[in-house]
Amino acid sequence: MYQLRICTNEEMRRLDKTAETEMGIGPVLLMENAGRAASEIIVREYPGAGIEDEIIVFAGKGNNAGDAFVVARQLLGLGRKVRVFHLVPGNEYKGATAENFKILQRMKAKLAHITEAQELEAFLGQARPPVLAIDGIIGTGLKGDLEGHFYDVVELINQNFEEIVSLDIPTGVSGDSGQVQGTAIQATLTISFGFPRLGHFLPPGANYRGKLVNVDISLPHRFSIEGNKFLLQAKTVARKIVRRDRYAHKNTFGHVLMIGGSAGRTGAISMATRAALRTGTGLATVASWSESMGSLMAQLPEEAMTLTIPEHEKNYDRYADQLKQFSAVVVGPGMGNRPEAKRLIEILLGYYQGPIVLDADALNILSEHQLHSLCQNRKAPTVLTPHPGEMARLLGCKKDDVIRDPLGSLKKAVDLTHSVVLLKGAATLLFSPDEVMYLNHFPNSGMATAGSGDVLAGMIGALLAQGLSGFDAAQVGVYLHSLAGARAARKVSPRGMMAGDIIRCIPGAYLELQKVYGEEEEPRMAKLL
Repeated sequence: MYQLRICTNEEMRRLDKTAETEMGIGPVLLMENAGRAASEIIVREYPGAGIEDEIIVFAGKGNNAGDAFVVARQLLGLGRKVRVFHLVPGNEYKGATAENFKILQRMKAKLAHITEAQELEAFLGQARPPVLAIDGIIGTGLKGDLEGHFYDVVELINQNFEEIVSLDIPTGVSGDSGQVQGTAIQATLTISFGFPRLGHFLPPGANYRGKLVNVDISLPHRFSIEGNKFLLQAKTVARKIVRRDRYAHKNTFGHVLMIGGSAGRTGAISMATRAALRTGTGLATVASWSESMGSLMAQLPEEAMTLTIPEHEKNYDRYADQLKQFSAVVVGPGMGNRPEAKRLIEILLGYYQGPIVLDADALNILSEHQLHSLCQNRKAPTVLTPHPGEMARLLGCKKDDVIRDPLGSLKKAVDLTHSVVLLKGAATLLFSPDEVMYLNHFPNSGMATAGSGDVLAGMIGALLAQGLSGFDAAQVGVYLHSLAGARAARKVSPRGMMAGDIIRCIPGAYLELQKVYGEEEEPRMAKLL
C-alpha cells in the first residue's frame, strides 16, 4: 500500500547519511538529483521564466545552497537566463556544495556575493525587476531565528518578487514544528526532496509554502516504508472502512452511548449524536443530567434514545453493569465540570470494557483530577481528542510548549495515558501507543466553528462501535470529518459553515471515499500534496 512518509529534520539527515554509507549514494548524487528534479518542475510550472527576464537564485548556507547551485546550472543548461546571489563567501562552502559552486564559476555564470541587503536592494531598483526567485538560502538547517543580512534579504525577496520557489522548505520555517523563526520566505511553490517534513504541514509555516511538490531523489524504496510518520491519504483511509453486510440489522453496526450535555450546553452532545448516526452506528443512546433532558429532547434526532444520569453519584456504581450493552462510549461534549462528573469518568474508565472516546470536558476532568492511570490500565481502546489548550492541561505545560513541539507533546500524552491521542488543528496529528503517527492535512477555515470537535468525537465513537480499532477509527474519523467539511465549504462557503453543515455532508463524504477503491497508485516521482 502506498504511503507518503513524513520526516523530522534529523530523520532526513540520518537517511541521507545511511544512503551514503550503506549504498554509496553520496551527497553529490543526491544534490544532483534534487537540483535536476527541481529545475524540471520550475520549467514546467513557469514555462516563460528566464527567457526574457532573469531567474534570480539565492544561495545561503549548507546543502540548501548546493541544491540552489545545481538548479542554477540545470536552468542555464536549458537556455534560461540565471543570476545567482550567494549570501556567504564562496570559499566558505564545503563538500558537494563547494563542488557545485566551482562548476558555476567555471561556467562563468553570473555570481554575486551579497554582504548586506542594500546591494540587493540596489539591484532590484532597476527599471525592470525580475519576476521569479529561487530560495536556497537555508532550508531545514536553520538554527535559531534569522538575523542580519539573511533576515533583510528574505524581507526584500518577499517584497519584490511575484513568484518564489523554495527548495526543500521556505527559509525561516522550522521543518519540525512549522514555526516561523524571525521571518520566512513567502513561497508560491515549495519543492521538497526525499520526504516532506512536519513543518510543511503545520501552521503557521504551512501558510508560507504555497503549493507543495515532493520529489524522489533516488533514495532506496525501503526508506519510504521504514518510518513511523505518514501523511493520512484517501487510499489509506478507504481501505480501513469495514464493508457492510446488506443483510445485516441495526445491532450489527453497534450501539454507541453518548454522555454529555449540561444546562445551556446541550447542543454539543446533540451534534455529536447526529454525527454518530450519520457515520453509520446502528443505535445511539444519549445520557445527560436530569435538568438538561428537557431541552436536549427537543434537539435530538428522533432515532436517538435517552438515559437520565442519576442525581447522586453514590448510585453510579449500580449502573456499571449496564454499560455492557453498549459497543462504544463517547463522553465529554457539553458535559460541564460538575463534581459528580469526576465519579462518572472514574466508573467509565474503571468498569467499562469497551472503547471510549474522551473529548472536551472529559479531558479537562481527566487533567484536573490526574486520572491518567485509569486510562493506562484499560485494555480496551481509549481515544483522546484534545486541541492544543486541552493538551497543555493534560500534560501540565503551557499551550505554547505544545505548539512549539507538537510531536513531542503527543509522545508524552501517549506515554502518560497509553491511549490513541489526536491533537486537533488545521493539521491534525494522530499518535498511537505503538508510536505510529499520521498527519491529516486538510486546512479549511470553515472547520474553525463551534461544534466541529463535537462532530468529530461522535464520528470516531460511531466507527469504534462498528468494530474499528482505536487507531483506525481515529484515522477514518478525522479524514472523513475533513472530507465532509470540504464538501460543506463548497456548498455554503467556509465563512458560512456551521457544524451542522459538516454532519449533513458525512454521507456524501462516504460516497467520495468509496470511489477511491480501484484507483491506480499515486506516482512516486513527483506528488502534488
